[in-house]
Amino acid sequence: MDLANVLEFPRTGPQDKVCARSSPLGIFSIGRDAELLRQREQTIREHSDLSVRSMNPEEAESWTRSEKPRLWIFCGSIEISRLVYLACSVRRYSRHSRLVLDSARAPGFEGSLFDCIVRSDQESGALLEVVSRFALAA
Repeated sequence: MDLANVLEFPRTGPQDKVCARSSPLGIFSIGRDAELLRQREQTIREHSDLSVRSMNPEEAESWTRSEKPRLWIFCGSIEISRLVYLACSVRRYSRHSRLVLDSARAPGFEGSLFDCIVRSDQESGALLEVVSRFALAA
């Protein structure tokens, strides 16, 4: 891979004092498969009291310019160009947001754009662990 074309984004961890928060991050679940989004939302709500907003990539685009930190969970079925565009927009406007890619297959691009990549073919516990780590971190 040509490293001249790789975008690097500074990562900030939950331990940063700048991003310390007393309330959980809002969760946005982005994808095209309505059934998968519904299942993901239901799983998170069954195991926590966190609110989840599911939407398609076009609707999510209007939220990417918000400075408010959120946990963004992207479905791997989104077209790569749209996925990268949305993730870059979130990184640009809200550097304390957390980005997670939930995909059954390895992404066809450099994964450093995301804070975490979860294999959706694993049990839901992996996703719940990531949600608790990023959304509830103080």
